[in-house]
Amino acid sequence: MTWNGVHFNLNTIIPWYVILIWILLYFALLAWAWRPKEGRPFGNFKTIDFVYVALIAALLIVYNFFISPLIPKVGTVTTYFYYPIIGEMFLVMLAAALVGKPGSAGLTMFIYTLLSDIIHYGFGGEPFWFLYEVTSYAAIIDLWLIYRGRYYMMPFRGVFKGAIGSKTGDSESVASEELEEELKPAKALFIIDAVLGGITISIAYPFWWRGFWGPFVLGISYTPSFWFITTVASIGAGIVLGLVVAPFIYYIKKVLT
Repeated sequence: MTWNGVHFNLNTIIPWYVILIWILLYFALLAWAWRPKEGRPFGNFKTIDFVYVALIAALLIVYNFFISPLIPKVGTVTTYFYYPIIGEMFLVMLAAALVGKPGSAGLTMFIYTLLSDIIHYGFGGEPFWFLYEVTSYAAIIDLWLIYRGRYYMMPFRGVFKGAIGSKTGDSESVASEELEEELKPAKALFIIDAVLGGITISIAYPFWWRGFWGPFVLGISYTPSFWFITTVASIGAGIVLGLVVAPFIYYIKKVLT
C-alpha cells in the first residue's frame, strides 16, 4: 500500500513502536513545558523569539540549497564532516541558544521543512518528513532546553533562590513572587550543551533516517551493521563538530542578548 509516496514499510531496524513512543514522549514533554506562564501561553515565547526562529530557518534554506552545493567535497573527509550537516548544526543550535526555550529547535526545523517542501521537495511523503525532521534533528535539544533554558550554550547556570510575599497598606495587599537568579560557572554544562547538540544533529540521518524513516517512507532497506557503524562514526563526528561550533554560537549569543 502506498499513499502520498509513503510505502508504510515496517521492516525497519528501529521498531515502529519505539518511534511512536519517542514522538509521544517528545510532544507530551513539550506540551508540559509550553503550559501558560506569567499569563503567556506557548512557553512564554516572545515576538523576538519567533523572529530568530524564522530568520534562522530561512538561513538554513539558503545554506542547504544555495551555498552548500557550491562547496567542493574533499574525498572521505566530508563523509562525516559533511558540509550541510555543519551548517545545519550551527544554525539549529544557534536558534536554540538565542531563544532558550523548549521547542525552539523543533519550530526551526518545522519551518525549514515547510519551506524546503515548497521550494524544492514537494509534499510527497508528508506528514512523515515533518515528524522526521523535528523529532530527529531537534527533539533532544528541545528536551535539554527544559533544563537549561536561556543558559543553553552559556558556561553558566541559573539558581532559584526563593519567593518573597509583601503587603502594603491596611486595605490592600499585594502578593508577589520574585525569582532571584545568580549566575554560577558551569563549564561542564556548556560542554554538554555543545556535545549533545552536535551528536543530535550528526546522528539524525544515519540513526533515525536509515533506522526507520527512510525504509518506512521510501521502502528502501539498510543492513543493521551498516546502520550501526555509520551511527557510531557520526557520534564521534558530532562531538567534534559540536565543540567546534560552540564558541561561535556563544559569542553570537553574547552579542545579541
